[in-house]
Amino acid sequence: MKRVVFVDLDDTLFQTTRKNPKATKLAAVDKDGRPLSFQCRKQSAFLEWLAQDARVVPVTGRSVDAFKRVLLPLGDFAICSFGGVILLPNGEPHPEWHGEISSAAATAALDALHRRIASIAGELGIDVRHRVIHDMGLSLYLSVKHNGHDTDEMARLATSASGAIPEGWTLHLNGTNMAVLPPFLGKERAVAFFLERIVGDKDVLTVGVGDSLTDMGYMRLCDFAVAPSKSQLFSLLSCSSRLVTTGGDSA
Repeated sequence: MKRVVFVDLDDTLFQTTRKNPKATKLAAVDKDGRPLSFQCRKQSAFLEWLAQDARVVPVTGRSVDAFKRVLLPLGDFAICSFGGVILLPNGEPHPEWHGEISSAAATAALDALHRRIASIAGELGIDVRHRVIHDMGLSLYLSVKHNGHDTDEMARLATSASGAIPEGWTLHLNGTNMAVLPPFLGKERAVAFFLERIVGDKDVLTVGVGDSLTDMGYMRLCDFAVAPSKSQLFSLLSCSSRLVTTGGDSA
């Protein structure tokens, strides 16, 4: 049976050494070509195992440019910018999907929201860098990162900023990184399109691999789902498990 593996990249297949000191194999570089992210031996072995006789499709929040700085063998297709771009093997965006996203992106008020969240961060005295992410000529989402890697301050900013987020938008916080996604964007929507238009064949085993809440949607579309044991997603599942096992008898 054919197998298609949809897999997140950062904090799933590789990490910074700050997050994982055991990671030593270079996996991605920054825009200046300097080493940025690394794999540990188990992450490297995991990717090799996933890719055996399978089509691997990266599903990442990275822009196309940032994805191209990943040094790992990852197959011929990619889903980038939280689903904003489906990249074809020739390096061009899927025309039908690009048309859909272009129409929706034209009406999103990202710049105004960017100014509002920047103002909230300034009022709180929280040291962050923030920008609207553009990819393939489109304004897609807002990225906010804490310069001092302070998770508590980022949680405080997310709480304060939540009231400014329009209905239907998604505020995603993962450690010291925050993304604000308009309703037309999402890894799940892009994977659903990919399954329908590109995979098509019903006799395919699909596997979804990811670490965060933004990955859960597309993982749910797959036949099987896998998460690193030290991840935001697994921590959430662990909390749910404790609620079930510590509740006591109902009688």
